[in-house]
Amino acid sequence: MSNSYKNKTLYRLFAVAPPGLEPLVAWELVQLGITPRLQAGGVSFRGGLPELYRANLWLRVSSRVLLRVAEFKALHLGGLAQKVARYPWELYIPPEFGLKIRATCVRSRIYHSGAVAERVKKGIEARLKRKLAASSPSMLIVVRIFRDHCTISVDSSGADLFKRGYKVGKGPAPLRENLAAALLLGSGWDRLKPVFDPFCGTGTVAIEAAMVLAHQAPGLKRGFAFEYWRNFDPHLWERLKDEARQRRIAPSEPIVWASDKAPGAIEATRLNVKAAGVEDWIVISQRDIKDLRPPGVKKGWLITNPPYGQRLRPSKDIRALYGVLGGVFRRYFDHWQMALLSPFPETPAFLGLALKKVTSFTHGGIKVRLFSTNPGEMLSLF
Repeated sequence: MSNSYKNKTLYRLFAVAPPGLEPLVAWELVQLGITPRLQAGGVSFRGGLPELYRANLWLRVSSRVLLRVAEFKALHLGGLAQKVARYPWELYIPPEFGLKIRATCVRSRIYHSGAVAERVKKGIEARLKRKLAASSPSMLIVVRIFRDHCTISVDSSGADLFKRGYKVGKGPAPLRENLAAALLLGSGWDRLKPVFDPFCGTGTVAIEAAMVLAHQAPGLKRGFAFEYWRNFDPHLWERLKDEARQRRIAPSEPIVWASDKAPGAIEATRLNVKAAGVEDWIVISQRDIKDLRPPGVKKGWLITNPPYGQRLRPSKDIRALYGVLGGVFRRYFDHWQMALLSPFPETPAFLGLALKKVTSFTHGGIKVRLFSTNPGEMLSLF
């Protein structure tokens, strides 16, 4: 199969998004020149290998990118394996790979997801003429039966897209990279002004901000499942990575600041900033929130994920902490904007600031809300 033929083939693709963040993923696809269509749980789009590779390379908020392989009516388990066996699974599952299957059934006559996964595995094995163990390495197959309509996709990403490859420094309850990107992109930040994170933890928000400012592709330092497919185009992939490297810019001076009162957090942040290759963009300091001051610039964004614990209701300590943050911001950060994540609907009152809720999503099993003093229109575009 020639590269020119492969590059002209159009696929049905789906960028998985955390619920509530689908519009952000759609916005990102538009920036890549791709026409998106919003759906529950993600964004569908059509494209060839270039679009598939670019989506994996550049999407900051998406969890993974799926390629639709099979689609048909499924009214009962009988015959399901035979239908699955009609499709070219040999393109996507190399001989040395095993298989993982995630199956869901919603409002369908077939309701046993385990039985569905078993039949799908049997059909793929019949096509490939070999047994497939749930071994490592393995390809992920995602099966969804909704109202008797079966869609089967192969995962093109491999590890979740939030695994950028820079988390070498560890800390308690770290914010996932794609959720930090969602906080930044959904806040109303214009992606030009400086950013300050005063609860930096392991540095995720600061690093993601620096990567956005540097035009650094988040997937540039990791591998992907599609690199093992039979139709993988290594020349196209190298060209797209080279283009991404050429787009990266260097700062004239640092314009991202990260601070935390915990020495361990500062050490983890330094390690992760270096691993991400954005140390020229970020100034790191250890300080208590009561000592927070603007870093010598007139306008900027204080964007952060402050502590909130595991409780459904805020403790006295958390309310006091938010009160200190709000007081410091009102007193010293004139002409600055603020955005933050919090599970508490009373957050604006705790801070004493006029923040608006932008959206909500789940972080570590907790529903969190994105609040901003000046939300943009990105999440309302679609």
